[in-house]
Amino acid sequence: MKYSYLNKQRVPATNSGRSIMQLAFTQRGFTMIELLIGMALGLIVVASAVTVFSGSRKSVELNSALTDIQDSARFALDAITRDIRMAGFQGCVDINNATAKILANNAPTDDYFASAFSASVIDPAGVWTPDAPLGFTIPVGRAQPVPGTHAVSVQFGSALNYTFDPLPAIDSDITLHVDDAGLVEGDLALISNCQVADIFEISSFSGSTIQHSSSVNRDKRLSAPYGQAGPNNRPRVMRFEANIYYVGDTNRVNGAGDKIYSLYKQTLPYTEQNTPIEMIEGVANLQVKLGFRDPDNAASMGLTFVSPEDSATTPGRPEVVQLGLLMQSYDSILEEEDTSTYYIAGTELIPAEEPVNSSIHYASDKRLKLAFNTTVKIRNRR
Repeated sequence: MKYSYLNKQRVPATNSGRSIMQLAFTQRGFTMIELLIGMALGLIVVASAVTVFSGSRKSVELNSALTDIQDSARFALDAITRDIRMAGFQGCVDINNATAKILANNAPTDDYFASAFSASVIDPAGVWTPDAPLGFTIPVGRAQPVPGTHAVSVQFGSALNYTFDPLPAIDSDITLHVDDAGLVEGDLALISNCQVADIFEISSFSGSTIQHSSSVNRDKRLSAPYGQAGPNNRPRVMRFEANIYYVGDTNRVNGAGDKIYSLYKQTLPYTEQNTPIEMIEGVANLQVKLGFRDPDNAASMGLTFVSPEDSATTPGRPEVVQLGLLMQSYDSILEEEDTSTYYIAGTELIPAEEPVNSSIHYASDKRLKLAFNTTVKIRNRR
């Protein structure tokens, strides 16, 4: 008998009457054990890939959140410190020797030396201690200040200033040497030389001519015929700025229901139409310490740092400011709730459940948080 080989099985080869060869084929599949082993290996591979992808995604989220927090904190601190360094600036004349006279009816201060820099603590009832700057209405609802946090107020003449023709008299209009100063009717301006300074409201600005009429000022007469003493006396006109920084409630929440706080900036004019500007999202807390030097002890080189609520009873004027920000990510990206202790401007913050006392607590959640601190010298205060 002859045999042919197909699929490793011997099949007899015979000739029929019709001369047709008939072959038998055998089909084989996986056994149950082989199938289970294959599925198990496939699941291990898939699980490993998912684990690697999930870990990579978490790493990307953390790095992205960390970068956003650092960029936001840098922007916020730069903005506040830049203004603090300018606090009390009034051109050539030193504020410690001669403080600008307040002529504007709607000026945010009645004592520029005292209000050039100030800080306040916000209590649970929304009251500021010391009081909020003159003319500022504390927002309610959106942008409402967060109790327990601190607010910073700075007032100064802008570094962008303009020369002008010498004034024939103390009540003369001011003719600038530029046509695009960017000043408009209703703006507050500061004019100074190396002896005196005035803060007034612009009643009209046409072309390059500024008017300062008595309709919006207590007196249209300035303290001097600026410019008559010559260019060496450095007469200048500049915009008067008064900015307030604080942490406010945006009335928004993230996907986990956590409240979103932001750093707000209030600029002039302090009116209902000019609402606070939301500068940076994710600012959980702002704390401040003020450094005072004892004016009765000239030999003392040390500073006494106090909280804003104690500044009114501390002798002297603040010369140095410690600023601290607690920043947090928008989304909950941590595996577990944050239980760390953070220090901002010397204030210890520990986790607590909502509602929290922001003077000692932060909201316990799964958002990434970082503390940032800096110390700033007030240049125009000694």
